[in-house]
Amino acid sequence: MKLYDEKEAVRFIRSRCDAAVLTDDDILDIIDMIFDYYDENGDLDLDFDDEDVPDDDDAAKITEYISENVDDERLTHDLIGDIVKAELDYEDSLL
Repeated sequence: MKLYDEKEAVRFIRSRCDAAVLTDDDILDIIDMIFDYYDENGDLDLDFDDEDVPDDDDAAKITEYISENVDDERLTHDLIGDIVKAELDYEDSLL
């Protein structure tokens, strides 16, 4: 299992979606919000069990969470969704 690398995550996301209007720091802010979502929902707890395995709706839930908490006209709902999906794919690639 590989360790999470923010720079690698940003490159991976850029390779998977059209985020040219965003800086690397903008993408890192979205990554931070994904982990904020995990934290608020107990997904970072050490007592993680099979019932807590993320489901297919997580991308949609995370996208909604970020869309509700971001105030940047460059970040459309669709772009946020693409970035979230790419970031989740990056996480999966580490397993």
